[in-house]
Amino acid sequence: MPVRKYYLDNVRLMIILVLFPYHSLLLYSGVGSYYFHVANHFAANAFILSFAPWFMQLLFAIAGIAAYYSLKRRNPREYLKERVSKLFIPMLAGAVLVMPLSIYFGYLYNGYAGSFPALWWELMSNGLSYLESGLLIGPLWFLLYLFAVSILAFPVLVKYKPGAWRNPVEKGTLPKLLLLVIPLAIGSYFLNFYPEKSLVQFLLLFLFGYFLLSDDGVQRKLEERRWPLFISFLVLTILYVKPTATNFTSATAAAGSIPMASYFDLATFLVKLFTNLILWLGVLSIMGMGKHFLEFKKKSTIYLSARSFPIYIFHIVWINLFAYYLLKWMPDRMIIQIVLTMLLGFLFTMATIEAFKRIKITQILFGMKSL
Repeated sequence: MPVRKYYLDNVRLMIILVLFPYHSLLLYSGVGSYYFHVANHFAANAFILSFAPWFMQLLFAIAGIAAYYSLKRRNPREYLKERVSKLFIPMLAGAVLVMPLSIYFGYLYNGYAGSFPALWWELMSNGLSYLESGLLIGPLWFLLYLFAVSILAFPVLVKYKPGAWRNPVEKGTLPKLLLLVIPLAIGSYFLNFYPEKSLVQFLLLFLFGYFLLSDDGVQRKLEERRWPLFISFLVLTILYVKPTATNFTSATAAAGSIPMASYFDLATFLVKLFTNLILWLGVLSIMGMGKHFLEFKKKSTIYLSARSFPIYIFHIVWINLFAYYLLKWMPDRMIIQIVLTMLLGFLFTMATIEAFKRIKITQILFGMKSL
């Protein structure tokens, strides 16, 4: 029976909790698109850009590692069933029951005068177009992509079950691992169904987690080299964030995000190589730091880790609700707005989970049967 690696649970939990400040600060940032924008502040842009290149990508690598351990104790049919119940059904339920509320508060802020039932019907009756635009899926893109990646990788996982292959980076681990930035950069060009979210890149991260990062020897090597990796990651992040955040904060960028070119030439490839190096160093260094500092279990971390996916699904509704009303009740109080949005958003998210886990239908719809 494999020993549970609590540091992976704790790293995943850390990333999920980062979503509270991340999505709260998106309201005050010019980076990307959100339900509504209030300001274009340098500090908010810097925070978003510090995490955007790597933190969701790390979740896909961890999911690949989790698949390795899962297939040690589950047969392929059980694995697929768990993917459907934990990812696909909650994604559909979230798109129908959760995301319309998030959209509603964004619409209200931008002058919408209709009712919520009218908006919900409009979203459902034209669901495909809203899904394609990304509005209806919102943050649930992660569940959609992870389910798609799990299905696409499934034939490979079945053929190469845990223990059925020799680790290809067994010798010279770190140099070989770092070279994987090249396929990640190339993969980032393909199947970007939503901006800068490449299904190919996420599939590669999942497979790297399954075949490489799941290895105990690789994990030990990352722990041993955690500081060189982490310092390199920080330096490159600073070099990336300062000019990019300034650019987003400038008057020319105030109306929205600056799109990254998706066509291939040397200049754009070098930019992608640089951002993917930040991504990959972030994945490797956070895993190394996590293995050294986060290998523990507490009642609080076990409690929250078990609720990671429901937190992901419900947090966005409460952030948008409290942001909308706080902006009306206390205008020009940016710091207070952000702090209260994060705090109240977290408390009401947890209260929602505790209520829904006691109702059989919501247990099934939102993947909370085991809570």
